[in-house]
Amino acid sequence: MDDDLPRPQVPGPAQPSADGAAGSILDLVMPMRVGADGPALFCAHTLVGLSWYYLALLPHLGARYRLYGLQARGLRRPEPLPASIEEMARDYADQIRITQPSGPYHLLGMSLGGNVAFAIAEELERRGEQTGLLVILDATLTDLEVIETEPWAIFNLVLAQFGYVPVLTPADADPEARMLEAVRRRPGLGLDGWPEQRLRALQRVISNNAAVARAHQPGRVHCPMLFFSATRNPPTLAEKLADWRRFVDGPIEAVELDCDHREMLLPGPIARLGPALSRRMARAAAAIRASA
Repeated sequence: MDDDLPRPQVPGPAQPSADGAAGSILDLVMPMRVGADGPALFCAHTLVGLSWYYLALLPHLGARYRLYGLQARGLRRPEPLPASIEEMARDYADQIRITQPSGPYHLLGMSLGGNVAFAIAEELERRGEQTGLLVILDATLTDLEVIETEPWAIFNLVLAQFGYVPVLTPADADPEARMLEAVRRRPGLGLDGWPEQRLRALQRVISNNAAVARAHQPGRVHCPMLFFSATRNPPTLAEKLADWRRFVDGPIEAVELDCDHREMLLPGPIARLGPALSRRMARAAAAIRASA
């Protein structure tokens, strides 16, 4: 799943730092576009716990839509991590409602972020709130046993996600030290300037996300869904949609993108994804106005 995602785009001109001016890019809710007069779209983080990937949407999503990224606890400061996807969803629902006190809410998630977005939709529904649109970027709610949980594999994921060569193997006696060595030997990449404490926190967050995702049993939501499918990855679109219909009681629309899963937010595919998402957001907003 997320081990194939492209390298995250670092927000703003500064690299992530321990605290201070760049600290907001590690906040639970990271504003990516504010001040617009249209509906907000809340984007759930992937396995890595960061929402920086979704910055790629900005040039392609209609300028009237506000955009926020939901990010994992434990990255900016030491704190307890959620013991389940349900607990995570409750926390993010609280954060979303601070930003937008009332619904309907629009949610998006790629890869494991799709699982998180779905769980948030469940939680909002439990609270009597409406999900205006659930947007899933080639995610699945089943067969999550493939997510790696071994420390050496998690550290390789951290390295790969930020542009480093994943050098660890199961034979490494101290995988954490090996990862830190790999980062320090290549200054100027995504983790340059991160203190060791934060690098260890990133590994802890990823490990926890993998564990709670593998243990999660999704329920059912009642809302419209827009599904983007990467056509170069099995299974077929029909099989993907059949799987999702077990969990979604509402109309499901699909858009196929001629790319691999890991390429969905790269310039070619996102040039089609963004306008399609904008059009569907406009229809969702119109339907909400009509029913008011």
